[in-house]
Amino acid sequence: MNRSSQFFSHAATAAVGLSGIAYGAMKYRLVSSDPYSRVGHPWQEPALKVHILAAPFLIFMLGFLLNTHAFQRLRSPERTGRFTGLTALGLATPLILTGVLIQALTGDVARRWTGWAHAAVGVIYILVYLGHLLKKRPANATSAIQVGHGGLGRSGPSS
Repeated sequence: MNRSSQFFSHAATAAVGLSGIAYGAMKYRLVSSDPYSRVGHPWQEPALKVHILAAPFLIFMLGFLLNTHAFQRLRSPERTGRFTGLTALGLATPLILTGVLIQALTGDVARRWTGWAHAAVGVIYILVYLGHLLKKRPANATSAIQVGHGGLGRSGPSS
């Protein structure tokens, strides 16, 4: 995977992950000084907006990585990182679906359970993503992705 796609993938994951963690912490851990307010912190709503607006970039990046990185790695004899990569991609579907359902559901109980499921899968996704990044790669491993195979730029070491 080349450097520009790595950067975009990491940036989109960080924006969605950090804004989601910040939103959850502000909503469920911080108590407002106003007893009639449902908002735990003044930055709670902006954190949610960043989360919602950054998510399509992450979804785009997941589709791009599936096409340019995951399929090539599955065909490669190199096996390092397959489990965490496939697990992250597998977690993406329930993460995306619950994220959409939270916005579409109208019942409080259904929205609450969907929100908790979204948060739980999101935390697991972040942990698996970090685990995928920390996998040891052989020193001589090179990516099978070339510029002509859908990459954004020059090819570099596999990740």
